[in-house]
Amino acid sequence: MSDRKVNLVKNTALFALGNLGSKLLQIILVPYYTRAMTEAEFGTADVLQAVVALLLPLLSLTIYEAVFRYAMESDYDKNSVLSVGVAISVIGTVVLCFAGAVITLVYPIEFMWLVILNSVANAFRSLYSQYTRAVGKTALFTLDNVLITVYVLVFNILFISVFDLGITGYMFGYTLANIISSLFLIVNLKGLARVKLSLIKSATVNQMLRFSIPLIPNSICWWLSSFASRLMIAFYISESANGLFAAAYKIPSLLSVIVTIFFQAWQISANEEFKKADAPKFYTEIYNQIFALIVTVSSALIILCRPVTTLFLGKDYQTAWVYMPTLLIAMTFFSFAQFLGSIYSANKKTGMAFVTNLLGVVVNLTLSLLLIKPFGVIGCAAATAVSYFVLWVSRVFDTHKIIPIKHSIFKTVISVLLLITQCVLISFEFPFAYPISAICLLAIVLIFIKTFGELLTFGLSIVKKVLRKGA
Repeated sequence: MSDRKVNLVKNTALFALGNLGSKLLQIILVPYYTRAMTEAEFGTADVLQAVVALLLPLLSLTIYEAVFRYAMESDYDKNSVLSVGVAISVIGTVVLCFAGAVITLVYPIEFMWLVILNSVANAFRSLYSQYTRAVGKTALFTLDNVLITVYVLVFNILFISVFDLGITGYMFGYTLANIISSLFLIVNLKGLARVKLSLIKSATVNQMLRFSIPLIPNSICWWLSSFASRLMIAFYISESANGLFAAAYKIPSLLSVIVTIFFQAWQISANEEFKKADAPKFYTEIYNQIFALIVTVSSALIILCRPVTTLFLGKDYQTAWVYMPTLLIAMTFFSFAQFLGSIYSANKKTGMAFVTNLLGVVVNLTLSLLLIKPFGVIGCAAATAVSYFVLWVSRVFDTHKIIPIKHSIFKTVISVLLLITQCVLISFEFPFAYPISAICLLAIVLIFIKTFGELLTFGLSIVKKVLRKGA
């Protein structure tokens, strides 16, 4: 049994323990939001969160990514890495608040300070969360993920339902949750004691900024791919339509839950295994297994889109299911691209992550502008799917120069075509759409039956090993 695969499974299990409940609770909150807020309010709140996601890399210079990468390195002092991260985040906070004050004097914008406060709280929470994960405090990391979801739940119910603050309550709840989470991590890590100006070395600053700065345009490109469609829908159609689109993203979030938990563990393994001689073999094995799992889960979720929507969302959001199959395919392609993106981080070559993301953004923006008027919201969903496909394929070719992963072209093409077939049949309500989709799911399982057999054998071997230790 491969020790590194066992370590990957252990890390995945630990992250799942802390994340699964919290991620699922976030999804479970959706029925509450869609009943407590109007379509327009939910759409506006979604746009505000999109602005927060844009400001985060700008104010922090994505230094939290460098903190994660360099805190894992034995050649760097961990307290020095954290000190650099905090210093840059503080400077970014001062600059952002100054800019906000100037804008307020010239032209006050509704919700602006809530967005700024949320962005700052997010920056410090991301910083300490990534540091916690990098130094191996997995239990603390997972506990914090559970607690922050509880904070969001309590504050949102309090501010939206009890105090009837609507959008303000929604934003304020997330801001307070991030602040409390940051304080929780700082106290448990003795984070303030670790941060000292004397530990900030110019060489460390230069290395970390050389890693993180190329990730700023990369993050902006990711933001454009993720949120530009929503802004276009709000502008060209309506806030209500964007509310439906935002709600439609929640079922693909079920797939995102699985992917996010795995990639939190995979990032650690990818960084540790990158320099080993057999890294291409290990990367290929893990990629093929995660590919099979994601495609199969996506296929099953496409079938469940409409019935889940009926149970899950409020009556005003029932038509959102139409967009879900396309968004699920988009999330599938993005997951593959995200796996390949870990190669850039492990190699400390973040520039090409930006180039490939930029290509995806250009495709997304171009197609969204072309398709939104004739096809409406479904046009934007299709543009997102195509752009993530381009992102994935571009990274397949580019990362091959760094880690030559072996892809099964036949299995890849057939499984993707089966997913697209399901999407078209169900979205446009063709006759016998569900029986045919079920056949597509069965075909996908049969295509990857050998891979699932390997995973089952490996899983059973771990169970036997655990049972022997317990005996």
